[in-house]
Amino acid sequence: MQYIKKILELVSSLGTPSFHSQLGELIKTETKSTKVVFIRYIEDMFIIFDAQGVVPKKLEYINLDEAVQEFDQLNMFEFSFNTYILCDGEFEDYEIIELLNRSFEKEEDLYEKNRLETVIDRLSYQLSAIKELVLSLSEPLNEESFIEIVQSTISELLFSSAITYKVNAMKANKISNIGYIDLDIDSIKMDEILISSIEMKYALIMEDIQELEYLKEKKVKSIIPIGELDNEAYLIMVIRDTKIDPEEKLFVEAIFRIIQHFYIKQFVELIDFKEQITMKTLRILQVFDNLLDIVKNPVNLEKKFIETINYLSEVHNVSSRKLAHDLPVGVYSNREINDIDCDMMIVYTCEENSSNMKEICINISENHKENYLELLNIMTLILESYETVLESKK
Repeated sequence: MQYIKKILELVSSLGTPSFHSQLGELIKTETKSTKVVFIRYIEDMFIIFDAQGVVPKKLEYINLDEAVQEFDQLNMFEFSFNTYILCDGEFEDYEIIELLNRSFEKEEDLYEKNRLETVIDRLSYQLSAIKELVLSLSEPLNEESFIEIVQSTISELLFSSAITYKVNAMKANKISNIGYIDLDIDSIKMDEILISSIEMKYALIMEDIQELEYLKEKKVKSIIPIGELDNEAYLIMVIRDTKIDPEEKLFVEAIFRIIQHFYIKQFVELIDFKEQITMKTLRILQVFDNLLDIVKNPVNLEKKFIETINYLSEVHNVSSRKLAHDLPVGVYSNREINDIDCDMMIVYTCEENSSNMKEICINISENHKENYLELLNIMTLILESYETVLESKK
């Protein structure tokens, strides 16, 4: 190839702001172009991340057709890492096409590595924030204070705005908001999706559902329900520019379960709150302390993972098994897998060899069987934290 010097420059600039600029110069030379535009599909948008010889009217597009229409005089070529190059010339050297594809693949690897490092930092912060949330909600509160604490924590924990709606019959009316992005909708009609999220007790991740497009357009990324329809119910809208990362979905679910648990104890069951909640609070805090240790000191991960499970007072015993089920990573109940002789099973990635899977079986003490669903949620939190940290070490 004629571009050895240029390749060395590209390798040395990978991950720096000059990388795309140097790629652009290479493309202009190779394709005899005067105009070059780089577009990448990321965060559900088509983003222009470099342009030479042309000034774009805007830097992001909802769909690729919109971008193509603006640059209708340019030829479009698709490359790896969801990257599109538009230029007014043609590629003639196949080796240059391969070079570009490999460059973008390396850039994608670097991007994912940096993303995972960011996730780990965020994971540590989020675990600490959840711990503080548990401590705050462990005190007797009136409903207004409860919602204020929850709304503030969600905004801080998910780096977002949080807008709270109170459900009244078939409408949800906005009562408060925190954050720099507001939702200019004062009242939301309660459709089947929103009602089900309250009745069936699950948080909504907007990119996982087909409905509620009018909320997606307003940058709503998740909806966290609180309470019950026959008592009091609320919807907290999580609004931000970026989507919910796969790893963050764990924390949305964890936050929801913790909030729902404390809300029911305080305002539905109306128990002697201080007496009944102390042990559970201490147990949850112990779990978070162990997870923080995994995040901050990622050594002997598998040992710490097993120890964290064993610390739970409800766990009667934990036993390692040879993998007998062809299942992906996850926490499984004995209702999901009929032939297991334990209460729940966890399939996880081996620390020594990430291509291998391991399996442990867990039995719950008889006097704690009523906490089965809660324990499944905690086990999922422990597993996902382990898998996220393990992935970041690759």
